[in-house]
Amino acid sequence: MEITKKALNIHQDTAREQFRFDMKGDEDVYMQYHIHTDPNPNVLEIKKTYVPEVLSAVDIEEKMAMEAVRFAEKMGCKIKTTCSFMSGWMNRHPEFAKMRTK
Repeated sequence: MEITKKALNIHQDTAREQFRFDMKGDEDVYMQYHIHTDPNPNVLEIKKTYVPEVLSAVDIEEKMAMEAVRFAEKMGCKIKTTCSFMSGWMNRHPEFAKMRTK
């Protein structure tokens, strides 16, 4: 079965603070985040993105990044990027520059 970007089902796991793609097997696919309420109210920090190399051509991390942006918009959060992937993604998407914070 071929996995396509269109068919990806990314969901949010609030207990783990992750956006996830569930794969059958041992590997996790996720974007780790943390919501800061003190001393930085309304900040969604994207901390880490992990996608196994075998899935890198599918662009799962791109879809997780969009889920994170949608969530931040919904929650009224700015986005802090300590994850190198998300930092690069934000640089490539200047339309979301106003959402970024340090």
